[in-house]
Amino acid sequence: MTEPVYVGIDVAKDSFAVACRPAGPELSLPNTPEGYRRLLAALKGVAIARVVLEATGGYERPLAAELLEVGLPVVVVNPRQVRRLAEGLGQLAKTDRIDARVLARFAEVVQPAAHPQPSVQEAELNELVRRRRQLVNMHTQEENRLPLVRHGRVRRGITKVLGVLDKQIAEVEELIADKISSQQEYRQKDRILQSTPGVGPQTSAMLLAELPELGQLNRQQVAALAGLAPWTMQSGRWQGKARIWGGRQEVRRALYMAALAAMRWNPTIRTFAQRLRAHGKAFKVVITACMRKLLVILNSMLQRKVLWNPKLAQQNP
Repeated sequence: MTEPVYVGIDVAKDSFAVACRPAGPELSLPNTPEGYRRLLAALKGVAIARVVLEATGGYERPLAAELLEVGLPVVVVNPRQVRRLAEGLGQLAKTDRIDARVLARFAEVVQPAAHPQPSVQEAELNELVRRRRQLVNMHTQEENRLPLVRHGRVRRGITKVLGVLDKQIAEVEELIADKISSQQEYRQKDRILQSTPGVGPQTSAMLLAELPELGQLNRQQVAALAGLAPWTMQSGRWQGKARIWGGRQEVRRALYMAALAAMRWNPTIRTFAQRLRAHGKAFKVVITACMRKLLVILNSMLQRKVLWNPKLAQQNP
């Protein structure tokens, strides 16, 4: 039998390094379509169990998409997890080739679950939502600069940039709305999500794009996937506070804003938050619990394919 091979790929802007465990090709290739073709040729005939890449600001996405396209089991992981493994192994040096070897070791030891290949529609919606987030971030940066500027021409320049960004954000939001309305599955899910007080069109789009598993998992799984599951901190007699960790950061950001609105306008979430405050819970604990409860309710609604109903929502403690 052919021994399974675990592949680690360290991706930079212009190149990527490849390492395999327990054996296989070690390569350094350009981060271009030609480099992708050479990699696939080198891996042809190899029994690949996992291909692991780090999230590197988007540089990994074209390569990951290319590998998914040919049916390889690809996982994009948090760099912090891999770095901690490297430190535990005593591997303090850091080069592209060394990082690729550590990623291959991570794939072999941890064996993270591979992602299914996203459909064309999922990839396009994800790209649109990501672009809107980038534009909103740029808009916020320019808005923050404007009060600090005194030079008239600089102020006019910033104001002009803000106008351009406003227009582009509106255009992308229109594209997102068109994409959702053109697909029956998206349209149905969006209607269910937006029926919930506190969930608007942008939160709904973010969840559809960044958390496609919503409605397909149980409450514990979906909370863990979003990084909202509390992890127990305990050692001997010491009892620490449970903390959330990991998960999908963009989903948590969207849920944070949705939970703030829901604490005012959603009767179920508002009552839940008031009860936590009455027990002396800090705001951070309250908002996190409200985010988790809101997510669990939305997950249940999509599973049942039902619109918002306060009575049903109360069945999700």
